Amino acid sequence: MSELFNKCRVDAEAHAFAEYPREAVGLVVNVRGKPKYVPCRNQSEELDHFILHPEDYAAAEDMGDIVVIVHSHPDVGPEPSLHDLASHAVSRTTWWIVGLVNGVATWHEMPANGELALEGRVFVHGVIDCYTLIRDYYRQVRDISLLDFHRKDDWWHNGENLYVDNFARAGFVPVSTPEQGDVIIMAIGSPTPCHGAIWLDGDVLLHHLYGRLSCKEVYGRSFRECTTHILRYKGVGAKNEAN
Repeated sequence: MSELFNKCRVDAEAHAFAEYPREAVGLVVNVRGKPKYVPCRNQSEELDHFILHPEDYAAAEDMGDIVVIVHSHPDVGPEPSLHDLASHAVSRTTWWIVGLVNGVATWHEMPANGELALEGRVFVHGVIDCYTLIRDYYRQVRDISLLDFHRKDDWWHNGENLYVDNFARAGFVPVSTPEQGDVIIMAIGSPTPCHGAIWLDGDVLLHHLYGRLSCKEVYGRSFRECTTHILRYKGVGAKNEAN
């Protein structure tokens, strides 16, 4: 880490020790050319996981450009977990991890990377999954930023119905016939709609199934029988319509 960021590292370490034994999370923000560490709230109910509070992220964005995401590993080293690796891959931002072991802090830096390819992704639920693919397709192909929603694994078997409850908030309306870029919602292995895909010309789906790499597949009979909704992006606040 360069000398320019030394004060941020000192502040991040202090925050990590203050939050122990919970994971601390914060951001390094470029404020008029000077990096500043901004401590944030961790919304996770688990000690060894972090969910950065969206209001804190928005407030940091108002201060300047976010250049680093920082979090701590209480009682373990700074080496990234599988979840860290997946989250870093989709964030396209530099990450710092501070490990806290016996009162000593050690650091690991993960440089920013480019866009994650739409095909060939490894599945990590809540980080790189079917909804992540939908969001990335809309950002990369259509220059549209969709809302994100926190989701716990197996939510479709635990009384939640995230796709159906949130598609209107995300700017989608139901339609009857798919067009290029529409979202196909399916109930696969569950009575609750739990899988989303992008419909492409040629009757092809771009999607990411649980436990598989993201890929393109023909929208065949098995997928059609599981389909519950066809959704078209109209923007936040759009009214329902059918074509």
